[in-house]
Amino acid sequence: MHKLHKRFLETPALALALAASAAASTAAYAQESGEDGAGLLEEVIVTASRREEQLQDVALAVSVINPQEFADAGLTGLSDILPFVPGVSVLDGGGTFFNPVYIRGINSVLSAGVTSYIDEIPFGSSTVYTNSFPLDGTLLDLQTLDVIKGPQGTLYGASAMGGILKFNTREPSLEEWTGSISADLSDTSGGGLNQLYRFNLNGPIATDTLGVSLTGFWEEKTGYIDNVVIPREEWDDYEYYGGSGSVRWAVTDKLDIKFLGMYLKSTQDGLAQVQANFAQDMLLPGIGAAEPWYGRYETGQGDVNPSTYEAELLGLTVKYDLGFGELTYAGSQQEMQFVQSQDLTIPFAEFADLFYPENAPHTSAIFVGDLGFDKDTHELRLVSESNKKFEWILGAYYTKEDGHNVQRLDTTPAEPDFFFANFPSTYKETSLYATGTWYFNDNLDASVGMRYADYSNDVVLEAVGPLVAPLPLSEIEDDVTNFLFNLRYRAGDNTSYYARVASGYRPGGANFLILDPEGNQLSSPFYEPDTLWSYEFGVKGSSADGRFNYDLAAFYIDWEDYIVNLTVGSVTVASNADKAVSRGIEAAFGYALTDALTVTSTISYTNAELGSDEPAVGGRDGEQLPGTPQWQAVVDFDYRFDMGTLPSYVGASWRWKDDMPVGFPGYTASDGTFYMGSNPRVDLDSYSLVDLRGGFSVGDFDFSLYVTNLFDEDAWTNFQSSFTSASLGTPARPRTYGAVVRWNFR
Repeated sequence: MHKLHKRFLETPALALALAASAAASTAAYAQESGEDGAGLLEEVIVTASRREEQLQDVALAVSVINPQEFADAGLTGLSDILPFVPGVSVLDGGGTFFNPVYIRGINSVLSAGVTSYIDEIPFGSSTVYTNSFPLDGTLLDLQTLDVIKGPQGTLYGASAMGGILKFNTREPSLEEWTGSISADLSDTSGGGLNQLYRFNLNGPIATDTLGVSLTGFWEEKTGYIDNVVIPREEWDDYEYYGGSGSVRWAVTDKLDIKFLGMYLKSTQDGLAQVQANFAQDMLLPGIGAAEPWYGRYETGQGDVNPSTYEAELLGLTVKYDLGFGELTYAGSQQEMQFVQSQDLTIPFAEFADLFYPENAPHTSAIFVGDLGFDKDTHELRLVSESNKKFEWILGAYYTKEDGHNVQRLDTTPAEPDFFFANFPSTYKETSLYATGTWYFNDNLDASVGMRYADYSNDVVLEAVGPLVAPLPLSEIEDDVTNFLFNLRYRAGDNTSYYARVASGYRPGGANFLILDPEGNQLSSPFYEPDTLWSYEFGVKGSSADGRFNYDLAAFYIDWEDYIVNLTVGSVTVASNADKAVSRGIEAAFGYALTDALTVTSTISYTNAELGSDEPAVGGRDGEQLPGTPQWQAVVDFDYRFDMGTLPSYVGASWRWKDDMPVGFPGYTASDGTFYMGSNPRVDLDSYSLVDLRGGFSVGDFDFSLYVTNLFDEDAWTNFQSSFTSASLGTPARPRTYGAVVRWNFR
């Protein structure tokens, strides 16, 4: 019979397993209930350091998530799940794609600062010209989702400055067939019926030799935003479907080959965003700061804003046991395309009046964008056997990425020469890396790692119209070396300490060249690469009886030339700020009050701020960086019991997010010069979300009930402020009731 153990999050503390924990506990082990009621500990193995290790022994902060457990509670995307991880913030853009992830204040607004991996394969763009946001693969059939925090430049390369999201798909079984089919039906207040159907099938084609794993999903969500201008109810409806498949061939006891394929597609008529003022009476009189123009769940966009997101991946992983180590090749071919229309009548209709007065007034301006990339990756890695004396890793990596970014503005009356830009790019990178670990004794070891990368970033801008100037072909070449230093000490069976120093970087590139009405240049044609150094100390431990565990970490990050988005004439370009720092603490605790009741909690403090005055963005030294709240906290309760003969559970979670700024307020320098923020400063209020869940099992069937946002909290989960057009805010999804039925078969 399928065992019902609700285990939402297993993270890196030593010994307590928190079965059924919906919060971000940091347990290194899962807890199973024995016949005597005592907690039996199941070891959790991770590959964050490119070799298999017990989670308690990894000398960095790793959170291991089981996305299926979150899905049973109605939480199915990164913006739902990652807030349970301390030190991580997600800005929900109102869709299933392009939601920026911040880890310890390190952003991915323009150029990726948090990288996605599917098994051994990196997915996503390395430039600002296409897509900088992590992949959301939480609806695939995953064994775990690993959140690896801190710069991973030595082992994972460019853009892994903030950390890694590693989606570990379920390995094809060579021994037995298993699978499941599930249906999730829910209703959102102010919206309607939401549907999510999933299946997975896993098993041998030839026992002990050939196995296959298949998974697929289809989701349709009814929107909760109404357009009061067109008019149109449920403006933000969307359809999302996809899946993955893998074939594993155990050629011999030493040679293993795996083929992987993935496909995701999302279509949406409008994002779940509403128009709002950035300040009192700006731009709509009588409306206060961060207040919606039309209503809590109402927008006034003048036209439908359809969008389509599509991602594909084909991958090959070959592993060969050489005896003294394992040789791995991981290669991929991947594509992503995103097409969107957006109503930008304010302010671009006014700009059209300025440049084409003979056709004024222009009553609409619709932006149409088409961006994406084709990318090949190849990695060869040799990992020595684990001998607890001297261990090493050697690797080489190559990637080539061809990107496209085509944009235009369609006005009424039509002005074909108003704005058109085509921004093709090519990115190439070759890197070599090595890591060595010395064991001084059974309890003390140190690691040193280095990665050298040589990259080129070639771009050209074909532009038509008075707003943007063309750029000739720009060939940018650079090289960078990243370093890693680890010290790890095991004070006993239940306590370990680590200290970690690591660096990371993101590539530089060319920019949009923005002009004012007189033809003067307003933006730099290039932006520089940014780099950082991170210093971290952590301790992981548990009580002797395994009922209490803890995971504590403190960090300091020194960030140079960091890449920021700069809004010039309502067009966003890349720029560099001189210096920023991020410092903070993260703590996670778990306590098994009884054999049935567990409580988990996390709290994190992140102070990410400018390290100098920044005239370009209008921020003063010490100003809090946008997108990261200083404080976040989670508390979760989970109770397991037998309802008659049926294994059952109930649970509740509370997650709190502190006030969070967006934009910069501007400042007056010592000489009296005022530097305006490139985007207006808006301070978003703190908020709390409470979720409930419960369920039981009958034979091979699991039944779950849930309520998300129980108290229907009114909060902004994201806010894009603008001086010249309506600011766009994403309200938290209203109260949603749902039920999940799953058939598990074998």
